Amino acid sequence: MNLRTAIEVVRPKVLKKELKHYEVLETLKQNELLDKPVILNVEGKKVVKNLVSSRELLARYLDTDPKILAIELAKAYEREAKVVFKDFSELELKNREVNLYELPIIKYFTGDRARYVTGGVVIAKREHFNASIHRMMLLDDRSFAIRLVAPRHTYLMWRDAVENGEDLKVAVCIGVHPLFLLASATRVGVGEEFSYASKLMNGLTLYRKGDLLVPDSEIVLFGRITAETTDEGPFVDITGTYDDVRKEPVLVVDEFYTKEDPIYYSITPGGMEHRILMGVPYEPVIYRFVSNVCKVKNVATTTGSRNYFHAVVQIEKKTEGDAKNAILAALSANPSLKGVIVVDEDIDPFSYEDLDYAIATRFQADRDLVIVKGARGSSLDPSADETTTKWGIDATKPLKRAKEFERVI
Repeated sequence: MNLRTAIEVVRPKVLKKELKHYEVLETLKQNELLDKPVILNVEGKKVVKNLVSSRELLARYLDTDPKILAIELAKAYEREAKVVFKDFSELELKNREVNLYELPIIKYFTGDRARYVTGGVVIAKREHFNASIHRMMLLDDRSFAIRLVAPRHTYLMWRDAVENGEDLKVAVCIGVHPLFLLASATRVGVGEEFSYASKLMNGLTLYRKGDLLVPDSEIVLFGRITAETTDEGPFVDITGTYDDVRKEPVLVVDEFYTKEDPIYYSITPGGMEHRILMGVPYEPVIYRFVSNVCKVKNVATTTGSRNYFHAVVQIEKKTEGDAKNAILAALSANPSLKGVIVVDEDIDPFSYEDLDYAIATRFQADRDLVIVKGARGSSLDPSADETTTKWGIDATKPLKRAKEFERVI
């Protein structure tokens, strides 16, 4: 499984007109393709987008119902991982002279500092391997500023390397299968991204070059994240607002490999694909955490919260207090989560009308609202300061009066 087999499954619309990199966003809007699979011609190069821009598309790769993604993704943890290792030469990529301007890297918004790689999976190794998605701001023909979030794994690996007087060697893989993208965006145990990807993909082949392993990719860049830092941003993040300018490390590219006629993958900042990849991977994590305290039926992040800040947890309530425990477990599962609504089995977690109904008829603020002050939240929340206030709503029926809440119409 690779990007090209995924394209065959989805069959994106193809726009043949050649575009400048800064014309991409407006062209998508004009053609009503902002969140639909599409192949573009950007400065003479193929660019594919939006292969993971909806639950329906993600479910298609997994051959499942889009409304039970949390359940199916949680089940994947229990499958056997099947990983095959081959030499990098068997991937048959062409070794090219390093020149990052050869890539159709896109500047989406006029306020962005520069062009950004948004769909690259960064693979690093210290004691363990790590695979994760990082935005990378183009600096020149052979280097990027790479956004590393503390205290996540790549950041910790980079800090460890720097403190030992070393650069962190990495591979940047652009144009991988959508399920490998998903695995790279999922919070799993240390060094388990490859294993989880294999479980999602029913088998994974990795190609070894030196100390690094890479999946089947359209483009592979080998390089080093150095101790040098530079200004990174402004950049439009998941909220659709500009993220702060920060000092971030410089990634220097030493080797440049591509397939013949490579397909470049790019994610629209703040678009549905960005939101799906950041939010949906947390749903199975929340599902597993909540399963430790009560019978959970489903989990869904909400579209209004950019699929990131709020979640709905549907439970089979057995005892009073189950919903409160579910709230605390969900908030613990994802440090970026800000709010949780817990509902009964008769409430559709994907229906805003159902959620409003549950809050209107089953919730009392003086007894069913949970407030957690001074917690660490997401740096992407513009309303937060150094800490955030998290909340939970118990919108479940009281068990002793459950019959009074049965929906007749």
